[in-house]
Amino acid sequence: MKSKSLTVISLLLVLVGCKANQEPLDDYIAQVERKARKDVVALKPVIDFKTSTYFAHKQREPFVLPQAALVLNQPVAKKDCWQPVKRVKSGKLEKYPLSKLRLTGVMSGNGQVSALVQTPKGNVVRVNAGHYIGLNNGKVTRVTDKFLQINETLPDGLGCWNKRNVKLALK
Repeated sequence: MKSKSLTVISLLLVLVGCKANQEPLDDYIAQVERKARKDVVALKPVIDFKTSTYFAHKQREPFVLPQAALVLNQPVAKKDCWQPVKRVKSGKLEKYPLSKLRLTGVMSGNGQVSALVQTPKGNVVRVNAGHYIGLNNGKVTRVTDKFLQINETLPDGLGCWNKRNVKLALK
């Protein structure tokens, strides 16, 4: 008897639960669609970009900084700043910018590590610490099995010079 009454009560609960949401399905769908619709925000006008064809030998390289332009109202050059020692550029790699040189290999012998640097013409030159390389008086300060460390001296455009370290790495 107890199991019969328990079955009847559970059956009644199931049937009552099914009657909980009696509104028509079409009304519910219309309500959800009304909530989902929003006013369309006007888009900003399209900006037309001018495209230009890049000619490799007529324009500057896109990832190399342009030559500094002289400005008429530039401050007067400082006279009391660091100046590099004047020297004659005689190295084979001093006529090429660093962006055109490629570190192609590293050798070692007698405890000294040397680097092999390829020029744009395809020639390979052996470089050790102390050699000069690049257009900006770059002096090789360190040669490792993965890179060359070069200390360059660059003009700041006002008569002074600054030093920076550059690495030429193996690829």
